[in-house]
Amino acid sequence: MQRILEILLSIPGVHRAVQLSDEQRRRAVELEARHEQASAIPVRNLGVRLLEDRHRCYALLKDSTFRPPRVPTVYLVEEDAPEAGENILVVAGRRYAVIGEEVPDGTGPYSEATIPLEGSFVIFPDRRRSAAMPCVFVLPPIPFPELEREAALLGIRDIVSISPSLATDALLRDSFGFPPTNDLATLLIGCNIEKGRSA
Repeated sequence: MQRILEILLSIPGVHRAVQLSDEQRRRAVELEARHEQASAIPVRNLGVRLLEDRHRCYALLKDSTFRPPRVPTVYLVEEDAPEAGENILVVAGRRYAVIGEEVPDGTGPYSEATIPLEGSFVIFPDRRRSAAMPCVFVLPPIPFPELEREAALLGIRDIVSISPSLATDALLRDSFGFPPTNDLATLLIGCNIEKGRSA
């Protein structure tokens, strides 16, 4: 898996790349679960939950020149999504009805009514099915194209990347000696090893 670390370190904006031990990965997942329960605003980091079942997990330390995500990294959802319809987010087989989302760079005007929040997030009021239905913010797993392009050669699959909470960010910085500066951020990446490859 040394080649994975080499690819991660070659990405512009990446300062450090390390592999987590199974114990460090378990601690990260546990920290995220505790953070979700203690949060004043309902938040579910769906991406970090997927790390529990991945064979390998890596952490990056990156700066602001790291390429921006091409898809929203935060959604506001109703957890009970209808079986059919548009604007559905599916993560690990579970369906969520999207009623708000982060606005990635370059996103043009929307064709439906929106309520902007902080300039980088919009809510779609007409998508709400009922004011009584609870909503939650979710952080989904995000594609990681640099590894996806090489997945067949690397013998990996099910690649996900995730922004951790502040609690998990602190764990990663402490575990790997990452500096505590706000100019740098952490990112988690998980993948599975194809059958027949060294795990």
